[in-house]
Amino acid sequence: MTFYRIFFFYIIFWTAVVSPTPILNRGYKPKTNVFNFTIEKVTLAPDGFTRQLSTVNGQYPGPAIEVNKGDRIVMNINNKLGEPTAIHAHGMLQRGTPWFDGVPWMAQCVIPDDYEFTYNFSVSDQVGTHWYHAHETMQYVDGVFGPLIIHDPDDPYKSEYDEEIIVMLNDYHHTNAQILLKQFLTPESQGVEPVPDNGLINGKSNFDCSKAPPGSKCVDNAGLAKFEFVKDKKYRLRIINTSAFSAFFFSIDKHEMEVIEADGLYTKRNKIHRLPINVAQRYSVIVTANQPVDNYIMRSEFQKKCMPDAAASLPIMKAIVHYEGAPDDPEPKDNPWSDSLTECVDLDHKTLQPLKEEKIPESTKKLELTIAFHKNTTGVVRAFLNDSSYIPDINFPTLDKIFKKSPFNDTSANAYIFDKPGEVVDIYLINTDDGEHPFHIHGYQFWVLGTGNGDKVDENDLNTLNPIKRDTATIPATGFFEKEEIMTVLLGVQESDKKVNKKNSV
Repeated sequence: MTFYRIFFFYIIFWTAVVSPTPILNRGYKPKTNVFNFTIEKVTLAPDGFTRQLSTVNGQYPGPAIEVNKGDRIVMNINNKLGEPTAIHAHGMLQRGTPWFDGVPWMAQCVIPDDYEFTYNFSVSDQVGTHWYHAHETMQYVDGVFGPLIIHDPDDPYKSEYDEEIIVMLNDYHHTNAQILLKQFLTPESQGVEPVPDNGLINGKSNFDCSKAPPGSKCVDNAGLAKFEFVKDKKYRLRIINTSAFSAFFFSIDKHEMEVIEADGLYTKRNKIHRLPINVAQRYSVIVTANQPVDNYIMRSEFQKKCMPDAAASLPIMKAIVHYEGAPDDPEPKDNPWSDSLTECVDLDHKTLQPLKEEKIPESTKKLELTIAFHKNTTGVVRAFLNDSSYIPDINFPTLDKIFKKSPFNDTSANAYIFDKPGEVVDIYLINTDDGEHPFHIHGYQFWVLGTGNGDKVDENDLNTLNPIKRDTATIPATGFFEKEEIMTVLLGVQESDKKVNKKNSV
């Protein structure tokens, strides 16, 4: 395993993200939406424990970006952190604008301190629930993140809910993430990840201050997030896991949920009581306020089987669902769902189906990636893909190399080149580690075809008829079966556009 279970396994498929694919809504005139963000450090106490956080406009979480399909997003970043930064819009494919993907030393150089930089891209063919966050070291773990919502005028479920609510879940550390990262990247850590001190829902939670270190500034009962429901109304909850490391089970006591979206793509109705959601994943669920007028607990439970043993004492994250007309109650009765779910795996891909049938093209190439975590030559535990641990070239970003047709001679670049237009790739991911790992490919939504145990996958067991497509999926841990877990994803590579816009390059 690796600290914060990094879900950005860098496989280079840049030819896909360079090609613009404008699809505009009929009758809708796209707008340009400008967001002025100052990235700065402020002192806050989201759960009652006071500490310095890295924030967007002084807010934790950061302000929401909400636009319509077809619009343009302009993010003016004023970096006042005292250190370099970069901002990634998670879930945005960046077709035609890969230089605005926000990954340091991949898509761009970092934004220096006391410097302004503009991200400018359109969302002509995307909808749904996404988020933005800092992508330099562990800055988003200290607070540089916020929701990014693309509303769809043609939403097939639009008539089936009355209001929308954004719900952001995250694990939370009281120690600066840079300090934790420095401690983790030592031989002494033995690759055991730091355990969070708490968890938050929409940036709020309570913390038991008796557990705070001596000399800390801490206040008990800081307050929980509160969500207002009106009897018999229907709500679309847009749920986003912005954690560093933790997967959760999300639920609302006595309220059933219907999943209608996963990672920006519509799904068929899927009734559930408890929703498993891993790092960087997003779901939309419809919840009907059909219970007696009262107060209910919204809960997010750590999936502790895929965390270090020290996580056993972590509390359940709670918020309050308050029905209009009910008296205020800071501690509603516990009525949790009793469903037993397997931890550290995604919502069953066999029941999570796309709204519209997905026809899978025949693959033209197969790629097998073995995931391993072991000590490097300095005794520090690192992540390896096919025996190579990624090292960025801070003097020559990957995208610049591609446009200049420079070779990838260093194996630490972990570069897998697919440059034939229309190529379709089957990716076999073999996890030899005892921890699950979120897997995300920038610039892509991929079909999740299945998981299996053993060194080889039985092709007959793969779901090729109507698989779910998403941009972040969980590779299960080896501990669930006797042998390695294998997840297969399928993606296509599109024709590239070699034009480069040098404006705003840092």
